[in-house]
Amino acid sequence: MQTLHTLKRLLTACFITLLPFVTNAQNMWHLKEGRDNKQYGTGVYKAYELLKNKQPSPIIVAVIDSGTDIDHEDLKEYVWKNSDELPGNNKDDDGNGYVDDLYGWNFMGGKEQDIRYEAMEETRRYQRMLLKHPDTSKITEEQKEAYKKAKRAYDRWQKMRADDLRFAEKLDKHKNNILLKTLSRSMGYEAEYTLEHMKELAENDVKHNNINSDSLRTYIVGDDPMDTTNRYYGNNHVAAPDVDHGTHTAGIIAKIADADPTHKGWLKIMTLRAVPMGDERDKDVANSIRYAVDNGAKVISMSFGKYLSPQRDYVINAIKYAQQHDVLLVHAAGNDSRRLSGDYDNNFPNCRLDSTTCANNWIEVGASSKKKNKIVAGFSNYGMTTVDLLAPGKNIYSTLPGNNFEPMSGTSMAAPVAAGIAAMIRSYYPTLTAAEVKEVLMSTVTTSKKYVPVPGKRGVVAQLWYFCNAKGVVNAEKAIAKLEENSR
Repeated sequence: MQTLHTLKRLLTACFITLLPFVTNAQNMWHLKEGRDNKQYGTGVYKAYELLKNKQPSPIIVAVIDSGTDIDHEDLKEYVWKNSDELPGNNKDDDGNGYVDDLYGWNFMGGKEQDIRYEAMEETRRYQRMLLKHPDTSKITEEQKEAYKKAKRAYDRWQKMRADDLRFAEKLDKHKNNILLKTLSRSMGYEAEYTLEHMKELAENDVKHNNINSDSLRTYIVGDDPMDTTNRYYGNNHVAAPDVDHGTHTAGIIAKIADADPTHKGWLKIMTLRAVPMGDERDKDVANSIRYAVDNGAKVISMSFGKYLSPQRDYVINAIKYAQQHDVLLVHAAGNDSRRLSGDYDNNFPNCRLDSTTCANNWIEVGASSKKKNKIVAGFSNYGMTTVDLLAPGKNIYSTLPGNNFEPMSGTSMAAPVAAGIAAMIRSYYPTLTAAEVKEVLMSTVTTSKKYVPVPGKRGVVAQLWYFCNAKGVVNAEKAIAKLEENSR
């Protein structure tokens, strides 16, 4: 999950700018029309007009995230329920290895507690090295180089965390300043990063990345995160602490189904909790994918990412498993304003199965905005071969815990927009494979000939071909129109 450092960068850059704040659920700009060189919504409302005489089939979308408030008034009807599991009897009724998994599963929980914070992968790597080689005088030159690399990365991040804490402490003194509060809310950047929470988040970021701190993983979950032979751990607390992010991403998908004026009930959302405040574990991500596949999901939305992947092969095997079962994986490209190239610049997970092959059931999503002169969101990662397409990710209005609603921004929001549209297509055209759904979305984007700013590159502009493989923004209306034309 994105670190506090990103919000610090954005707040600093926009400190004297008052951005517009979305105030009501009617301002669903991302579902409105998308027109080449003019408008950059997704055309969902128009797409449903083309589908009014067509019957949808039920579909399950899994959301791998921080958890979901399944009691939210706008999500209740969309919550997936495991009909083969009997509630509250403390038995694995359906024999899938998970006890009382009524609405999904929490891979970050134990008998008594649930994990809220985790260290970053750089910290965990350095800790493993120190435990394995406490006396560096007895290791090989190759091991010394790896040790030095790990220490440099850890020290660099620790300095950034210390800077973030000082920044948060300064903001805390002015947290009631109306300008700052409005700016923070208007940016809508990852809802948990409000001014009220920044100091707490920064303090915990420093605390849980202390190289001498004990990992809570084994203590809370009772599981060794490096042991990939064990898939069956965790609990059924899908609405565990800090579910803001996951509730928001789930709500984005639900709103796409809710926009269907003729047909209801075709979408169900499965909740899989694997994303903490900090870096997710490869093992949890892989097992979440497998759980989703085994329990009937046809689309998986994933709004998370990190720079290191120590158990990458295990994740790759899970991606292959999803590919074998024709499940579409939709992943957020990240919010570092950088160009992804090569082996995806250590942006994990990604579609890469080996040095030359990408999974054809994977869609990597960058973020777009409503503004014609800034189509690519300023925080979004991008890449003409590494990002597949763009989807709206700026000021996306959706659900938050406690029957609340707020706009948020990030590729975390763009991925579920694309996932929701993919689910709509798979529901109305159930014979299409995951690869075919990807192809139709890639070939029907909203395009533009405009030169727009390149994220993170002051004064540099480019056309949309530079930012993603599809050269545009996902467009549901165009996709449905193409499918209808092909079916005649």
